[in-house]
Amino acid sequence: MRRQGQGDQPDREGVAAVALQGGPSTIRPLPRQPGAALEVDCIVRLRITVPLALTALSLAALACNLGRTDQGGTSASQPEMTLEEALAVPAEDRRPEVLRLMGIPDSFTLSFQELDGQPVRLEEWSYFDSESRFDFVDGELAWTIDIPAASDGSLFAHQYDPLEFDPSMTISDIQAMFPDQTFEEESLAEADAPQGIALVGDQILLGFDGGRLVFVQTFVLSPDGEAAVPPTGEAPTTATPGSGPSTPVAAPPTSPPAAADRFVDDFDGSSPAQPLFGSEFMAFAQENGEGILTSRSPGGVVPVMYAEPVLADFELEVDIRFPQAQSGGYAGIVFRSDDAAGGLAYYYHFVFRPSAREVKLDLWDDGWTTLARASIPTGVLAAGGRDRLRVEAESSELKLFVNDQLLLDVDDSSLEAPGFIGLSLVAAQASESVAFDNLRIEGKDE
Repeated sequence: MRRQGQGDQPDREGVAAVALQGGPSTIRPLPRQPGAALEVDCIVRLRITVPLALTALSLAALACNLGRTDQGGTSASQPEMTLEEALAVPAEDRRPEVLRLMGIPDSFTLSFQELDGQPVRLEEWSYFDSESRFDFVDGELAWTIDIPAASDGSLFAHQYDPLEFDPSMTISDIQAMFPDQTFEEESLAEADAPQGIALVGDQILLGFDGGRLVFVQTFVLSPDGEAAVPPTGEAPTTATPGSGPSTPVAAPPTSPPAAADRFVDDFDGSSPAQPLFGSEFMAFAQENGEGILTSRSPGGVVPVMYAEPVLADFELEVDIRFPQAQSGGYAGIVFRSDDAAGGLAYYYHFVFRPSAREVKLDLWDDGWTTLARASIPTGVLAAGGRDRLRVEAESSELKLFVNDQLLLDVDDSSLEAPGFIGLSLVAAQASESVAFDNLRIEGKDE
């Protein structure tokens, strides 16, 4: 069973049997599977990958713009086109449709170059859970390729959208786009690029030539390779590429304790909440009577978990406040989870996203399923920015409230056994925080 999932990814089941016309391939119905990871030494990989990727993608661009051929290599219906004629054919941009169906790529490679004086944008979008890669030339889908699945517990680079990058960008533009990141800058002169500069960031490498962007590559981080593994369910490794696994952080015990009638956490300095991952990925502190959860891994679900009570039926209430202006991140409540000491293989996730005025109930169980969602009506959110969330769970009936307003009433029997409870954050940017207070849990179990 897959371990903890990533952020707010769409349900990719809807991809089945959707054909994108204009390219020799279609989007196939692909199940969600665990996916394979890239093991990288960032600087070396960029120096090796840039020239090889440009060469390979140049050939791909040439091949996909020529007339379609049969297996013997001859044109099936029309004379072979010249490169100039092929590049003159208007491209039909299929990326928005793939993005709508599949979501942000788990990782991608993007290069800008010229073929016979014509600018060409070449892209590879990888979806490891679906074991599929989509290759584009100037936005047109050239083909799809089967790829290996990633190892369990890998962290995908969902914080980067390939459509946000263009060849006019400079190093200053990239630094302004990601103000919370500190990039390492490396010369590529030794890689036969006298004016080449590489920027190395969080799961991303960017190549510049003559001050302009020519190459972008994002990476999946693996728990069992040389790269670090941020929070996706397995115990994370250290953040230094090439290091071995670290000791898992403190987590709830493997044997569930007896259910408690009532549990209270006022975050007064003695909270039993434990971060699921190490300090390189998240932080939890108690300040001024609040529990402050901070993410250092944008896009990943970073929870603090409670060893008890372990409940199936309960009422839970908690105050929630976002200290910073929201930029797309969200927080919520994890419940009916399995043993956190081994990673969260399944759980319900009550998602509260005030910046989008939305709540939803997600299920993680070998993939994400959104069970229900609702808009937050005008006037429901508190004027002071501190809102009260409530979950009522009894058998298959799950109710979600914001400030005593019932927003979701869901009947789902996927997870009915007693489970662990936690408080979560999914940040859009590094160092985003959420504050919790006045947690109350009332057990209904006999």
